[in-house]
Amino acid sequence: MNLKELGENIGLEEDEYRELVELFLDTGTADYDRMKTAFVTGDAQQVALRAHTLNGAAGNLGIINIHKVAKRIEHAAGDNRLDSVSKDVDSLEELFKEIAGIIGG
Repeated sequence: MNLKELGENIGLEEDEYRELVELFLDTGTADYDRMKTAFVTGDAQQVALRAHTLNGAAGNLGIINIHKVAKRIEHAAGDNRLDSVSKDVDSLEELFKEIAGIIGG
């Protein structure tokens, strides 16, 4: 994940982009936690809502890996097919950890 390049893609300096990604990590992790809880309890509507939020925020920042996974989850949850996205839900957690490692390092 090249912060300088991703920032330039949306017209920001690297430090400005880094701040937005840090904010995304804070809010995105909270949304992920809510989504995971909803997933465990089978609340497809809440899963779709949280995935939609993650999908949009990640897309706006050019964080394509999270954007794509969240979009798959959103569509499946919207169709009440939670059983088909178990691996995607788990992979989001790893993607957040990966980005946190880049930002922290």
